[in-house]
Amino acid sequence: MNYMKQKLIFILFFLILFTNNCLVNARDEIPTDSTLNLEELNPDEFVYTPDYEIHASYGWFPVPVDNYFNIAFEYMFGDVSDLASRISPSGFVKTKFPYTGNNPLSGDEREIKRAYENLEVEEEEYPETDNWSIGFHALFNTKLPVLFRIHTTLSFNEGMLFSLDETKSYLNYNGNKNQFKEASIVYQDEIMFNAGINCLIPFYGAFAKLEVPIQTYYYLSFGINFGYPISSRTTQYSQIVDAKDFLRYNNGQDTVHLINEKTLGDLNYSRYHANVGLGFEFDVARIGFGMEFYVSVPLNSVVKDALWKQYIYGLKMNINFLGFFDL
Repeated sequence: MNYMKQKLIFILFFLILFTNNCLVNARDEIPTDSTLNLEELNPDEFVYTPDYEIHASYGWFPVPVDNYFNIAFEYMFGDVSDLASRISPSGFVKTKFPYTGNNPLSGDEREIKRAYENLEVEEEEYPETDNWSIGFHALFNTKLPVLFRIHTTLSFNEGMLFSLDETKSYLNYNGNKNQFKEASIVYQDEIMFNAGINCLIPFYGAFAKLEVPIQTYYYLSFGINFGYPISSRTTQYSQIVDAKDFLRYNNGQDTVHLINEKTLGDLNYSRYHANVGLGFEFDVARIGFGMEFYVSVPLNSVVKDALWKQYIYGLKMNINFLGFFDL
């Protein structure tokens, strides 16, 4: 038994000696850097240089730091405000009083009655002013403190003019004379092709170029727009305003059409607008979105022989998608 113990002790001693010798040899094989002096190290010498250059401009009136080009889909919705002062264009059926852009009628007075009945027709039967459009624009800059936007859109405009006659009267069932109001309304429904150019002045935000261009900024815009009516349909009708329960025209209704979806002969096919807007834009790698409150001020008339201008205003939204094609 003592012999076995001595043998085991000898084997353990031999293994410990062999292991320690291997560790020492392994440590000796690790090369040492005799030139490294920690006291002489300078942190400024350890500068990380990326594979791309970093350029940025931010704050008030930032300047684009890179040539940039993008294409965006845009959608606009708003309204039309007609401006006219007592006009009677040759394309209209003549009425006793001229037309203006002010609507003198309330919603109840504009309601249309069914033929030979005092029941109302659905509200959608009488027209309203409206404007909406779809299209595309290209946005680019040339390292100047201004961006340029070229657009082409298809817009759907609905404008209206009104004329009110308060001099008419009728005999009631008692034989007494009662006055009533008769309104003449012109409704114009147009599809316009538009093209124009705008300048965008970023007044607050940031432009940066890292691995990809990044832009986020608020801007003012101004420019010029040309419009051409592809389709123009004008409807003119007269309507009894405040005696709908007692009076009817010969057709049994409180409304009679004078012109029904006709293209005016004196229509102006060249329309010009000056555009102004306040907007926001956000793009990363040419993918992003934007929105803008805009006003289009007419520079000429809808018709050639009278001053009838249509102001357009609303909200414009766009989605920039050119970056999807770079992936």
